[in-house]
Amino acid sequence: MSDLRYTPPTEIRSAVWLMLNVLSLAVISLRERFGIAPCTPFLPRHVLSSLSSFLAQAEPALRRCLYLSAAELGALPAPAPIMASPNRKSRPGNAVARSSAPPTFRLFEAGLGRKDASPPPKTFRTGPRIRFLDGDDTPDIHEYDAHSDDILPARALVRRLAALDHALDHRDVYIRKLRRALGAPRALLKPIGKRLYRRGPLSFLQCQTARALEAEAQAVQPYFNSS
Repeated sequence: MSDLRYTPPTEIRSAVWLMLNVLSLAVISLRERFGIAPCTPFLPRHVLSSLSSFLAQAEPALRRCLYLSAAELGALPAPAPIMASPNRKSRPGNAVARSSAPPTFRLFEAGLGRKDASPPPKTFRTGPRIRFLDGDDTPDIHEYDAHSDDILPARALVRRLAALDHALDHRDVYIRKLRRALGAPRALLKPIGKRLYRRGPLSFLQCQTARALEAEAQAVQPYFNSS
């Protein structure tokens, strides 16, 4: 398995290079346009909507770029498991260092999920409820009308953007991790729905490039799967 390699066509190698540059420039543009910092706690609703739409297309595209790059370099043997020492105790300093570490980009996609799962029941809302001033009740923001300038928590999306940027800046680390997982008896990438790259925020040509990378990754993946 360690000798198995993949030789990409010239157009796929160019598509990987193009997509990596597109995503890097897009991350820089989003941060400068909306003033997003690693510690930004809140953002307007319209900014969160733009950020969510970008990440929905950028994260799968980056995973396929990294996967094809790892496949071209070839699989590596899986590292030996590290046995934890029973005498090792956690220190307060370890928790501080762990919390200050940059977010890690998720390389492996989850399964397809249950096909027979029923959707959640529809909820009907008639507006804000009556609350007593002396009651300990947390307001539900979904009971109020949504406006584009509403200030909402942004921590989850900001961390996903930071993880995407971390993967773009440290591609060699993620590619090495992927090379060690290439021979795993499971699919690392799941098929993408046809509607994901139908329209923006990526341009039409960029969406076509992302679809080409998806088709190539799904075609290559069975050759490395050891199941």
